[in-house]
Amino acid sequence: MIKAFKGTSLVDFPNEIAFTIFTGGCNLRCPYCYNKALVDPLLLKNLEDIDLETVIAEIQKRKGFITGCVITGGEPTIHREKLLELLKHIKQENLKVKLDTNGMNPQVLSECVKENLVDYVAIDVKTSPDKYQILKGNWGNLVESLEVVKSYKIDYEVRITAVPKFIQEEDLEAIGSKLKPLKRVAIQKFIGKNTLDPSFELVSPYVPEKLKKFANIMQKYSEEVLIR
Repeated sequence: MIKAFKGTSLVDFPNEIAFTIFTGGCNLRCPYCYNKALVDPLLLKNLEDIDLETVIAEIQKRKGFITGCVITGGEPTIHREKLLELLKHIKQENLKVKLDTNGMNPQVLSECVKENLVDYVAIDVKTSPDKYQILKGNWGNLVESLEVVKSYKIDYEVRITAVPKFIQEEDLEAIGSKLKPLKRVAIQKFIGKNTLDPSFELVSPYVPEKLKKFANIMQKYSEEVLIR
């Protein structure tokens, strides 16, 4: 399940110094994904698994410095049993946990939350409801995952990567109106490097002024809106 880790990060977990763990495999196929080595089955098989003991030992080396741990991917929730085991071990190290997810496995997310294994959840919203089928996703699962974090009052953010073709003004209006009220939304700049579909490497990202306009739209639906 674990394919890589980053010993220290100041940007992956808000207000925390984090150890970041990358899991392999994903249940969506976003053509603009920049972690293709973790998603493309042909590339993924070339990455060896890193055992849990090695990861925990690396975390322990940094105790007293790091304050949190991020589990990202790929999509961590496709590895239910191993994910729960990993989270339990991290919690034994008295670290805060942030889980990044696409929201397609609300049942697994619910287990993590109910067992108090996560402190912060970042849910990636890829596009508007009508376009989710392009990514082989299920909008209903996304909504259910968001309700999980809302109902258990887990700190969270909704992340929207501003990918041209998938995120336009009308898409944001649809997302906001369907998911409101939201606590925190992060509009993220698209960077077309090393994408799953190479054609997206030729797609120009939105200019800063456009991202600000997107943020203004989402302010109608969220208490806080960030641009990254």
